[in-house]
Amino acid sequence: MRILCCFILWALSQVASAELIQVGAGVARWGPFKVYDAAFLTLADLTLAQALSEHTPARLELCYARFLSVADFIAGAERGLPLEFSTELQQAVQRLHRAYQPVNQGDCYQLDFQPEQGTRLLLNGRELVRIDTLGFKALYFSIWLGDAPLLMGLKGDLTQGLKP
Repeated sequence: MRILCCFILWALSQVASAELIQVGAGVARWGPFKVYDAAFLTLADLTLAQALSEHTPARLELCYARFLSVADFIAGAERGLPLEFSTELQQAVQRLHRAYQPVNQGDCYQLDFQPEQGTRLLLNGRELVRIDTLGFKALYFSIWLGDAPLLMGLKGDLTQGLKP
């Protein structure tokens, strides 16, 4: 029975993931150095606001071209996050930051959001943490896709397949 339940949950997650399409991709550079390749996946025919809503599955994939430390991830996130947000969201961000691990060339992080399940941080396909705090998806995805993203050009690349 346990195996059957696990299989059903796995199959449902595959169906949910199968609906996602890549709406954009780009390269993040720090000066002349390539840092990572990025892709944004969500449902078809959405605006950015719809893609960032709590009702829409979405995934950011970041595959690294070089070593980055946990401190590098946290510093980047802090530059991309708003200066002020709720205590509950601050705790969720801190929880995700505690889950970060250093990466080497070829490693890939995914931020994967499924409605009713929350946002998962995966490293090379292995789940490190799941955050189910309401509003976390829009907050954390805003590092790349918000009004003041880390790299405006990358945001344009990642959102090029979304409706205006």
